[in-house]
Amino acid sequence: MVVTVGDRVTDTLGDLGRTPDVQVIDGMERRVAREAPKVPYARLVKVKNPAGTLTAGAITGMKEAFLGRKPVRVTVDGEEDLMAMLAIAMAPVSAVVFYGQPGVGVVAVKVNAIAKSRNRAILAKMGITAIH
Repeated sequence: MVVTVGDRVTDTLGDLGRTPDVQVIDGMERRVAREAPKVPYARLVKVKNPAGTLTAGAITGMKEAFLGRKPVRVTVDGEEDLMAMLAIAMAPVSAVVFYGQPGVGVVAVKVNAIAKSRNRAILAKMGITAIH
């Protein structure tokens, strides 16, 4: 399974010929509105998630994305940056989560028990424990 978090990263993977199974976008790039990625998806999940937080709706939307038919696009009204942690915590072991690091490039995280545990610990410090 391949997961992308971010509009540019989703576009980049699409340009390389790979449709992400789960793509999380917010219609912004470096805080500037942009056109949505032209990467196909079969299902759309919409969530609200203000900058600097993870809402219950964002958590529910990500759960829905991982459980349902793929490829799926999660469109965030707000900011998707912190949702990379949710993706790593929720994705199955052996998935790869790609997200952008502005000014640096793309980060790829191969999901394993250690990565899941680290991200769940960070989320728990934020008061988010209902991650399965």
